[in-house]
Amino acid sequence: MAWQLFPGGVKIQGSSFGEAVSNSAEAIQRRCPVYEGTFVYNGCTARADVLAPYSQDAWNVIEVKSATSVEDVHVEDIAFQTYLLKGAGLKIGRCYMAHINRDFVKSGPIDPRRFFALEDVTERVFARMPYVEKNVNKISQTIWQSQCPEVQIGEHCSRPHQCPLIDRCWSFLPEGNVTELYRGGAKRFRLLTSDITKIADIRDHVKLTARQAIQQQTARTGKAHVDRGAIRNFVNKIQYPASFLDFESYAPAIPLHDETKPFTPVCFQFSLHVLPSPQAEPEHFGFLATGCSDPRSEFMRSLHDVLPRTGSVMAFNSIFELSRLREIVEVLPTYRGWVDNIEQRTLDLLEPFRRFHYYHPAQRGSASIKSILPALVGKSYEGLSIKNGAAASFEFLRASFGCVSPEERIQIRQDLEAYCHLDTWALVLVLTELIKWASED
Repeated sequence: MAWQLFPGGVKIQGSSFGEAVSNSAEAIQRRCPVYEGTFVYNGCTARADVLAPYSQDAWNVIEVKSATSVEDVHVEDIAFQTYLLKGAGLKIGRCYMAHINRDFVKSGPIDPRRFFALEDVTERVFARMPYVEKNVNKISQTIWQSQCPEVQIGEHCSRPHQCPLIDRCWSFLPEGNVTELYRGGAKRFRLLTSDITKIADIRDHVKLTARQAIQQQTARTGKAHVDRGAIRNFVNKIQYPASFLDFESYAPAIPLHDETKPFTPVCFQFSLHVLPSPQAEPEHFGFLATGCSDPRSEFMRSLHDVLPRTGSVMAFNSIFELSRLREIVEVLPTYRGWVDNIEQRTLDLLEPFRRFHYYHPAQRGSASIKSILPALVGKSYEGLSIKNGAAASFEFLRASFGCVSPEERIQIRQDLEAYCHLDTWALVLVLTELIKWASED
């Protein structure tokens, strides 16, 4: 889509890397926009998203990002490309980042000139140039060492992106190690530099938060921490019938439907288990959109038909479901009163775990349902083809908008239903266990 901002160009292709470099050099001679031009200099390579002619002999560099603003890491990216392009013999005029206009709202065919914001970052890029060559030389020296350098692990391992060598460099850490400390931040790595590897070995004089202290206690005993009084207070808030609700959504950078912005979450699936009483068998309801049209209207109609009008509405990290409902109401205002009623009845099943009213060392510092379910109930998402929300979103889009066979589409939909069903069935199982804890002395 960004190429449409610079029409009449040539996309660099090639059956090999060398051919792409050769084709790029040839395209530069034509003085037309070049898409994905491939260049080599000083042992480095880059493919520029767009090179656009500037003045008689210079070129503008345009980097395309799915972000909604320019960040330092983007400037580093463009500075590296600019260093390499200049080294390869190109004269550089201006540097731009084409990022998404956060205020864009789709209405019919998308105009790239409205969808993108073209931001001039030339001064910021040129200010970084002296550091680029220094870093390139340092990286080259490291690459050619006979042995991989030993670097202390730390917060830099995931900034600005997660390093692909984490599995290698972190492999020495045992289960229950200090990097699993809840909201541990830099404290985790200070403990490591003090030769404290396990949470159980943290000395009593080390200052910990209340929840970190619970982790320390459970790591030492191997047993769960249970605040039965707090759990009892939570369980007593539940009114029946209790509805257990989970949504799945996609949020594409390029909007698929009118009246949506970039990254607007669009709900395409829900799972609902309804428990009439603590001793009753739950009943399941579900919805999974079909076709390529905007699913929100049918999603809301289906949910409105099956969600009980009374009783508690249970979700895990309910801010997600409530936020989606509020967003849809802006487009479908007839549901506003109904959504207000749901919001008043909602209880977040994350609360007892986020507050560490229940914590098991097998959770490894996490309060996600995928950590709690095996620790509390002994079940997991293993064995499912789809195991998380990101995969569910991707697979739905692939089945709905991609080129897949009818048989594969049917299988994907079955996998989606199995995954979303488990999301709410897991809530029923977790609440059942909490009720047991609450009822014991």
